[in-house]
Amino acid sequence: MARKKRSVPVLVSASTPKPEEKTGRPLKHKSMVNISLPVRVGVAIGSLILVGVGARWAASQAVPSEVRLPNRDQLLGFPYQLGPWKGEDDPVDEKVLQVVGAELTLNRTYRQSAERFVGLHAAVFTHTDFSLPHPPELCYGGTGWRVRKTRDVQLNLSDGTTGTIRILTLEKEIGQQTATVLYCYQLAGPFAADRDAVRRLFWRYRGQKSRPPLVKVMFHLPGSDSMAEDDGLDFARRTLEKLAEMEKTW
Repeated sequence: MARKKRSVPVLVSASTPKPEEKTGRPLKHKSMVNISLPVRVGVAIGSLILVGVGARWAASQAVPSEVRLPNRDQLLGFPYQLGPWKGEDDPVDEKVLQVVGAELTLNRTYRQSAERFVGLHAAVFTHTDFSLPHPPELCYGGTGWRVRKTRDVQLNLSDGTTGTIRILTLEKEIGQQTATVLYCYQLAGPFAADRDAVRRLFWRYRGQKSRPPLVKVMFHLPGSDSMAEDDGLDFARRTLEKLAEMEKTW
């Protein structure tokens, strides 16, 4: 009788699973860790460099900490004769200076005749920040005058400097008075009436240790006709040219 052959089970050894099969994620290689460390160091160094550059840039944009102030004699050295205009001093109460907030002021009346005259008011401001004094519209509004018309005109000086000056037409109901007022802000020659334009003049001095003072220049003439405006522009041009020359020594 033939014997039946028994089958012997064959044992197959299972291979060790790969790291990817255990975790389901590829394992980071040591080389990647070694590369990322110098990269991180480089990023840190670059950040420090950028911070230093930013600090230097911020310092270059800083407001000057000093404003060069002329002495009183320098300001009072403004000439009494400007072309056909002859001037005389107008006394000013010290309380007015405190209200205005100016360090120095020049107040005179210049005449061509008894009927043709202009009042000059120049105020020197030494605030270290880039702020502007309040405009004449506010000053006159508190003294009974009403602003009826406002416009800016371009004014050209003999040295080629071009800027704007503001012309106000004023009216006072009591006594039916009218007046023409012109004003602008001057900073070492360049001048402007628009406050944004004046701030741009300020920014030319950012990053410097000092800057010249801001001068508010205002002219008051009686009447509101074309002659008053023409006289005001003529006198304003002469005044701004002379102040620009004087400010070079401040």
